[in-house]
Amino acid sequence: MHKLLPFRIPFEDPEIAPLDLEASDAEAARKLAATRRGVPAGAIRKVKIIREKVDG
Repeated sequence: MHKLLPFRIPFEDPEIAPLDLEASDAEAARKLAATRRGVPAGAIRKVKIIREKVDG
């Protein structure tokens, strides 16, 4: 099984709140976000992986 990665999905419509979720890759994250928000995949502006900020 693939390791799940954290993604943040912002949408084109500013009234749709960004969605944070875990998925195996960006394409899976895009599909899951579209399904959860009930929008077409084209309504997703970008798929961003959430990286930990390390102070150092």
